[in-house]
Amino acid sequence: MLSRFPSVLFSACLLLLFLTGVSQATSLSVLYDNTTQRLKRVYDVNPEKLQNNADAINHWLQGPASLQLIALPSQEQGGTDEFEVGVFLPFRSLAARELDNQQLALTEAFDIARDKRFSLMTSGLVREALWRRLVARAQVDGLQAKQVWIESLDTLILQLQKTGELDQAAFLRWQQEKLTQQLALRKAHISLERAQLHYRRVMGTDELPEQTTEALSDRLDEKLQAHPELKLLLISQSQLDLNLTQSDQSLSPWTLGLIARQLRGPTGSENLVGVSINIPLSDGTPVSNYASWKEAHNTLNHALAETYTTLQLQLSEALQEVDYLSEALLVLEQQVNLGEEITALYQKQKDALPKTFWLEQLIAQQDLKLDFAMYKVRYAEAISKVNQVAGVTL
Repeated sequence: MLSRFPSVLFSACLLLLFLTGVSQATSLSVLYDNTTQRLKRVYDVNPEKLQNNADAINHWLQGPASLQLIALPSQEQGGTDEFEVGVFLPFRSLAARELDNQQLALTEAFDIARDKRFSLMTSGLVREALWRRLVARAQVDGLQAKQVWIESLDTLILQLQKTGELDQAAFLRWQQEKLTQQLALRKAHISLERAQLHYRRVMGTDELPEQTTEALSDRLDEKLQAHPELKLLLISQSQLDLNLTQSDQSLSPWTLGLIARQLRGPTGSENLVGVSINIPLSDGTPVSNYASWKEAHNTLNHALAETYTTLQLQLSEALQEVDYLSEALLVLEQQVNLGEEITALYQKQKDALPKTFWLEQLIAQQDLKLDFAMYKVRYAEAISKVNQVAGVTL
């Protein structure tokens, strides 16, 4: 992705140092998988899906069978005695079975969306830890390269100061730059140590992947609309609607009875065998259920709109950052090239110009090279952030 930006010699050296430091025989996908397994243990993610719980409801029977014994002896002489044995089986109606199938589909969709959200969360942790370390490493490498330059020029500066070719102001400016560089390098080392510690805690290893950069995903709007956070909210809405439908009393279990009855009278006995079916009738959805559903539905609608708007804004800002860094790299490259020309001109005119101008130009040129190298890393990091916001996992 960064190959379209030609590099000057200094930047090429920094990039070589950077790549040498991160090249390991480990892929990013392997590190991601390992981190995912570790985080599942940390967050105690239940490997058993909700599908198993949903399967339990998807049976014909809705409750245990019941046995009914009835004995009605007659108190009148010559009367008829009645004895009855019945087995009653509560079972789900066809409509309820259809809702069960819908519940299973929602449960499966919820499992998939939940897994995607967890994968996206893990991807975010991996990306943040990785780029925090890579940026810190690039900062240290750049400042160390500048330190080498300072040490190589320090002897010349001292000679010029002794011979009087460098005025006192320029010499003091040089000393000031050395102190600034010392503090900057120390701060960069501290940031790198912290980034490495954070990386180890997230990844469980110090190894860096052999490939760190990502390609900018296409069809970002489509990917954003399939974002797991949005998907879970949509599933919650469907579940809410399904719960309202299931509150209909007509969906209560039907009862199938198998009945054996015996009648004993003066004229003999009569044996009867038959069935009975108890079908509940609906009197409409209770108003209280509808009111609760309406309130929850409005809350979910608001959450869905707010989440989508937030994700759109974050994606827009991330894309703007990528565009800016892309343009900044072109500008910085031109500035570095112009700085080389300016430095060469100052070198030819060093006897006619104050040495302060010459020294300030040398320092500014080194800072430009450092910025150019850092912007390359920031550009790759910004692409990774766009993919994360759009819901693209590693």
